[in-house]
Amino acid sequence: SATVFAEKQIALDPEDHRGYINSALAVMNKNQFQDGVAILLPVAETFDQEYPIQYLLGNAYYQQQKNEEALVYLNRALKISPNSRNVIHILAIISDSMHMWTESDSLYESLISSDSTDAQAFNNYAYSLVERDEKLEFALQIAMKAINLVPGNAAYLDTYGWILFKLGKVDEAMNYIQNSIELEASNAVVLEHLGDVLMSANRKKDALEYYRKAFEFDINNNTLKNKAYPE
Repeated sequence: SATVFAEKQIALDPEDHRGYINSALAVMNKNQFQDGVAILLPVAETFDQEYPIQYLLGNAYYQQQKNEEALVYLNRALKISPNSRNVIHILAIISDSMHMWTESDSLYESLISSDSTDAQAFNNYAYSLVERDEKLEFALQIAMKAINLVPGNAAYLDTYGWILFKLGKVDEAMNYIQNSIELEASNAVVLEHLGDVLMSANRKKDALEYYRKAFEFDINNNTLKNKAYPE
């Protein structure tokens, strides 16, 4: 197995960073991110100029939602490789989730200005803006760019529809979000979005149906629970 091979590689030459990379990849490919940290953290200082070590460790922390730790190693990786789009994408997502919007906006603008085909960057930037109710017309434009690049992406359709809803275009919003659900019917956020759109259209019964579907996929969400089962 890859794990056994990597362990042998480390034993034969503990000063070769490739053994630790291969070992970490073997466990992280199985979503064992805590194990990835256990492999990489002890050698992170020794190999502080090795991009893969720093990137993988930062990503392992990110996958565990340990954003503060992730930022340390991802920023190291970016310093080593300033044009790494993988790192910039993750840093933008983390900065956005931590409400560091000046930083996240700068990172997204860097991504979209340097690659006009980066659909994920267009979509994520647009979704960040609409969740803040900022620059909605601009958000709509870049969300459409994502859809044009990847027409059948459920997440991108939802983003566009959600911006339309925020702009008061309820019927158009409903079409896009329904199309998103037709492609992927298990996303709680999208199902909740459709519930909100239906509620705004005074279709309470239909809205409750979608809130309850959403709650089935996100049972720890108290806000969604209150929407699905109002007193």
